Amino acid sequence: MDFLARMWPALADADAAATAYQDPAWLLAWARHLPAHCEPLILAAVDGDRPVAALALVRELVRDGRTRITALSSPASEQIRPVGENAEAVSVLLDHLPCLGDEVLLADLPEDSLLARQAHSQWGEPTAQTLYATVALPVDLAALSRSTRREHTRRRRTVQALGERVGYHRTRTRADLLAAFDTLEELHHRRNALRPPDAHAPDLHLPWREVLTECADIAFIATLTLDGRTVAAQLCLHHRGRAYSLITAMDPAHRDLSPGHALLHVLCEDLTHQGYAALDLGRTTAQDGQRAYKAAHGATWTTTRTYTAPTGTRPPVRRPADLADAGSRR
Repeated sequence: MDFLARMWPALADADAAATAYQDPAWLLAWARHLPAHCEPLILAAVDGDRPVAALALVRELVRDGRTRITALSSPASEQIRPVGENAEAVSVLLDHLPCLGDEVLLADLPEDSLLARQAHSQWGEPTAQTLYATVALPVDLAALSRSTRREHTRRRRTVQALGERVGYHRTRTRADLLAAFDTLEELHHRRNALRPPDAHAPDLHLPWREVLTECADIAFIATLTLDGRTVAAQLCLHHRGRAYSLITAMDPAHRDLSPGHALLHVLCEDLTHQGYAALDLGRTTAQDGQRAYKAAHGATWTTTRTYTAPTGTRPPVRRPADLADAGSRR
């Protein structure tokens, strides 16, 4: 916890590849709200006494006294990276990861990250891959297909016909954020109440509200209202002129309005006016027309990958880099 509070911020600030998911406020909040059978730890590659790369992890005590290592804030975070994208240092981290627990599972590694590339080289093929969507801002509607442009026009006219009955808001204070989260949570439960469980859907049983209370400065919720009632809500983090969508919820009673599409359209315009360069729409599965929904806004596609460490390996001796395990129980 001391490492996250005192040493992590400098590594994250110096790392051009770091995202909102590597923000120390986000990670500290998740670390403080881990269940009792989990402990946070930091795996750090150090040069002398200076950390040059670090990865935030969780050690979980599972059945039969065995331990499992996963990334801190997983599965809420949709991009897992170390801070300090230094090839030699990341290699040191990867060498030592298998020794930390009986099972080591790293999910949501961006395909172009050093950690993913080195895991592929040393650990073999990924055990899973997931599409990841990013929308460049401003959205270039002219680059979309003619049929997609027509659909945008139709949806926009549907919303415009409602005039002042439709409203948009983006939270800017902690109190506003938490109130909007309660509404988002209600919409999410209502929309998914009669659906079969989806392993890729956001898990709202996680301590989202407690986490957002602690990192409200890097989060917002955008909402679309009809006659003063929220019909769509979208939770995002933001970092260095980029927004990261985490949870979207719509009122199933207003499907005819396509509230998710309408909200995303207005949100993209709002973020563009505020100087944002991109909106990450994150993990994308085949369910619920997610691919078509995101593609309709010009999303570009990459993948995130899941790797499982081989068991029974010991790290090589390296100089001058060394290893520091800064993990401790809360």
